[in-house]
Amino acid sequence: LVKGMPGKAGIPLGVMKVLDPRQLKPNSMETERILTVLDETIVKLEITRLIPRITASLERFARMLGPEITSSLLEHQKLSMEVRDLLASPGDEESVRAVEQCLKCSLRNILRLFLANPLLYHGLKYEVRVKESPADVFIKAFMEFRDFMLERLLTSPDEEKEKIQFMEDISLRVERNTETISALQEELAATIQNRDEEVNRKDKMIKNLKTSMEDLAKNCKADIQQIIKEGEKQQKEDEKASQDRCARLEQDVRRLRAQYSALVVEHRASELVLRKVK
Repeated sequence: LVKGMPGKAGIPLGVMKVLDPRQLKPNSMETERILTVLDETIVKLEITRLIPRITASLERFARMLGPEITSSLLEHQKLSMEVRDLLASPGDEESVRAVEQCLKCSLRNILRLFLANPLLYHGLKYEVRVKESPADVFIKAFMEFRDFMLERLLTSPDEEKEKIQFMEDISLRVERNTETISALQEELAATIQNRDEEVNRKDKMIKNLKTSMEDLAKNCKADIQQIIKEGEKQQKEDEKASQDRCARLEQDVRRLRAQYSALVVEHRASELVLRKVK
């Protein structure tokens, strides 16, 4: 750590200054001048982005802008249309260059007027609604460039070394953590695979048991139906045999009754003969 002073969470103080913008403070006139130029350039880019929208609704913003800026914007709009017309039809190149030069001077004058009135610029920034365009991408990139330049300007060689060392340490930690994560992911994948295989094995076992139970139920049902069928068949056979026995018994009864009747008749005839003999 720098000068033995502890950093936040083990981060060197020099690195903390780079990572925390609140600790970045200009330490020279040259740095302040560079930052001023960059900041003014960003403001100019944002104002330039708003100008077409403002000129399209100049009556709406005229009171806020004031007569001087309104007049300058009207002149700028006129020059823009003149340049557009000259470019649309072939003509004198010197005239085109002259009008373009006037247009550039007009733009510089408008930017100067807005920079002289920062409150007006900030008010218009939130008042004017502009659709996102490639200019926004450029402005964002330029703002990132400004932050990068600030970091470079305010980072001493020792702090730069600390930053590089810190980033290397972070990269090493990330690499080690990545290896650990990869190993854990492989272990997790193997565990999941084993679990899936075990689940599949148990699913197959359950499926086989279910099939066996269904087959057993079918077999039991078939056996029961066979038993019922055989029982019904046996019952019918028993009923038929019983009916046959009953028929035979009835036949025997009729035969015996006939014999009995014949014997009675014969006995009566014999008795009658005997009575006549006496």
